[in-house]
Amino acid sequence: MRFVGSMVGIGAMVGLTAGFAAPASAEPAANGGEFSTMYTLAQGPCVGTVNATVNGRGYPNAASFTVTHNLLGVGPCSLDVTLNWRNVDTGETGRFNRHIDGPGFGITDPASTIFYPGFGPFVGTVSINAGHLPESGEVQFTVDPYHD
Repeated sequence: MRFVGSMVGIGAMVGLTAGFAAPASAEPAANGGEFSTMYTLAQGPCVGTVNATVNGRGYPNAASFTVTHNLLGVGPCSLDVTLNWRNVDTGETGRFNRHIDGPGFGITDPASTIFYPGFGPFVGTVSINAGHLPESGEVQFTVDPYHD
């Protein structure tokens, strides 16, 4: 019964927030790109959209994970948006989390988006700590060593 209620809530939320969603990229960027727009419930009385991108050239020897959100609600709410990455060559995995608060529109502070997963080719997905549709899909990115 709880699952059905969550799906009904997400369905209503999609209808309410569809006008606020940013368009998805038609083609992925050469090194990273945009994940699918996710329609989400929140921890608190909010619903909204989450857009996330990953870039393998976010900073020398690092990558960046940026989250943009639009949460609509009647009180304080929050979400944890997590990049789950896997190094294709080594199999090493990791997570990089961004916490967002609502209601309102926001984008992560550029200085807080940098993370250091190591070097090589990666595959990333996004997870949210609340009910959401659809899944993020995968984005590939590469972190190369810095060269002068």
